[in-house]
Amino acid sequence: MGINLALNGDITASSYVDPYAPGRAVNGIVSDPTSRWLCAALPGWLCVDLKKSCWVGQWTVNSIGSNAGWPENYCMTSFRLESSLDGTNWTIVDSVTGNTDNICTRVLLRPVCARYFKLWVPGEGGLQVNKSAASVMELELIETDVAVLTSLAIKDKNGSTVTLTPVFHSDTLSYTANVGFDSDQITVIPVASNTTATVTVNEQTLVDGKASVGVNTGSNGVEIKVISAGGNIVTYQVAVTRASSPYLSSVKLAGIRFSGFVKTTYSYNLSTSTLVSTAVTPTTEDPEAVCVITLNGTVYNSSQPIPLSNGMNPINLVVTSKTGVDNRTYVFNINKNI
Repeated sequence: MGINLALNGDITASSYVDPYAPGRAVNGIVSDPTSRWLCAALPGWLCVDLKKSCWVGQWTVNSIGSNAGWPENYCMTSFRLESSLDGTNWTIVDSVTGNTDNICTRVLLRPVCARYFKLWVPGEGGLQVNKSAASVMELELIETDVAVLTSLAIKDKNGSTVTLTPVFHSDTLSYTANVGFDSDQITVIPVASNTTATVTVNEQTLVDGKASVGVNTGSNGVEIKVISAGGNIVTYQVAVTRASSPYLSSVKLAGIRFSGFVKTTYSYNLSTSTLVSTAVTPTTEDPEAVCVITLNGTVYNSSQPIPLSNGMNPINLVVTSKTGVDNRTYVFNINKNI
């Protein structure tokens, strides 16, 4: 383990009893009975701003019991550690209840990367001798060495790079991505910061630096673990949504003899010399997909008469997937000859 990131850090509190200000809980002094934070009311908290995102793998709450002459039952009993990247959205990292140790050290199963860390004390979670009072002599946040990803790329079935949201950053652990209906398989290409680290994708080891993952229509979880030589694990999560079908399975045009429709053929040339209108009746492969029919910018409903002008009439059918992001455009060019 590394240095104590909280030492002499930028710290605030929900409240304090003067002169026992929050800064006394991160000054490194555990032998002076006045070097402690005393909360004015519970629930209460201490918050440390590390000024940048850091990896913490261990934390310690040093109570006033057994320090500077205090009895052993002056230990904190219940508290938890929370983390935040932005100081607004918080995640519970670790919780302690029924504590009887005056030096309570916790090693995290998974290191946590954050800028802000909060020691939160619930009502009646204070000192063993008086649970309505909270006093902490020292809060420690111990930095840990971890291997992280320096880059993460996902390719769809066609080899195109998939957009990650948000943009990839080593310290950001959760992402979303969308792939088209045709991509029933993706390729995940993670690169670790340390060549001695082991990287897995959904528990698969990498082959030539990548892993193939099958994806179903809808949401799919992709978990990338980076395991350092020392055993620390950093886990990245990507929620990949594969779109539902944006294809037509069939289409009928009233009054026009038409056969040979293929769902992956998107342009058709047809002709008529007698019709003044036609009606298009499409059937989508996915009954919940949306099909919009237009001619020269005017929208028509399914089976609604569409007037035909002399010359070329390009009728567009745009099919949009119900789930995810995908669409197909079919064009029926109807040439009306006089």
